[in-house]
Amino acid sequence: MTQDQDSSLERIVSLESLVTHLQYDLEQISKVVHSQQQKIDDLQRQIDLWVEQSESDGFELPDPLQEKPPHY
Repeated sequence: MTQDQDSSLERIVSLESLVTHLQYDLEQISKVVHSQQQKIDDLQRQIDLWVEQSESDGFELPDPLQEKPPHY
């Protein structure tokens, strides 16, 4: 092989290695994002349930604009 061919082969091997590492990183990030989305969905369901329960109990949050601060 010539010097240019050796250099090209080294570059190709280096690029293949880099792509392999990037694929691994992408898979790991994808797993984390999936897990976080599941947690977000669970939390949203909890919030929806709490809102539904509070509305059925007749509980209403006070309007902060109508409520005087405690020092008045």
